[in-house]
Amino acid sequence: MKFATLAASCILAFAAGPVSAAALQTWNVDPVHSTAQFTAKHFGIVPVLGTIPIRSASVKIAGDGQIPVAVSAVLDVAKLDTHNDDRDNDLRSAHFFNVAANPDMRFQSTKVEGSNPKQFTISGDLTMNGQTHPVVLNAQVLASGKSPRGKSIIAYSATAEIDRTKWGMDYGPMFVGNTVDISLNVEADGP
Repeated sequence: MKFATLAASCILAFAAGPVSAAALQTWNVDPVHSTAQFTAKHFGIVPVLGTIPIRSASVKIAGDGQIPVAVSAVLDVAKLDTHNDDRDNDLRSAHFFNVAANPDMRFQSTKVEGSNPKQFTISGDLTMNGQTHPVVLNAQVLASGKSPRGKSIIAYSATAEIDRTKWGMDYGPMFVGNTVDISLNVEADGP
């Protein structure tokens, strides 16, 4: 499976040196204008795309910067959607996400590296299927500005490639590839 859009399912915590709590601003991710997607290959050939709704997420920014120093996100795995009910039910089952026991996916950052808004990395812990393992997101600031209503917004994208078997999802390797691509597109609204 390849997962795309973990864009707002991220929780980042980083300080590139001491940053006072007062200097940090919390920007809330707008789940309506943000997506977390995954892509996995069926029979190792055909990419199948799915989405997982972002339940909540936030980005912490130091001063007037745009690169996050902390981000948090929770995704609602029980509502994942691949546009096929049978496949969605299988993905929610104990074969994969086991949403009866683990309805959420969480990301907590541990480090952000890079000073170029067009290319930085976010390292963190991804929790799904009851297990937590490190991942590295390749991220960028897409744009920033004001909404028509005058609200400050920043758009981010992030991608990663994971091996689903590290999270105990080793069912059906002949049907679903082990490599999953994750892709996030996130709108963060200013405080």
